[in-house]
Amino acid sequence: MNQKLVDQLRLELQAFSRLDASTKLKRITDAYNRILGIVQAMMLSNDNPDTHARAWSLLNDDAYKDLAEIQEGRTQALTDLKYKLSQIGELLLLPKA
Repeated sequence: MNQKLVDQLRLELQAFSRLDASTKLKRITDAYNRILGIVQAMMLSNDNPDTHARAWSLLNDDAYKDLAEIQEGRTQALTDLKYKLSQIGELLLLPKA
């Protein structure tokens, strides 16, 4: 996997984990979109298609639903979104056994 993308994803996930309910919606959405773009770029490497597919599904389906709830004003969904993004980090950043 491209180390630059891994490093970028790690930094973005760390930054996202520090967001809170008082964070402006645009900042949350922009951070989500940056993570989405990095995961898309990682998928192009085709190093581990099964893991990338799981991460993409989690990000594009499950995490997006949480983002939509936040955009509707339900800021408590940020906790769920942060959890799902941490799962993506575990899938894509942790060494495989």
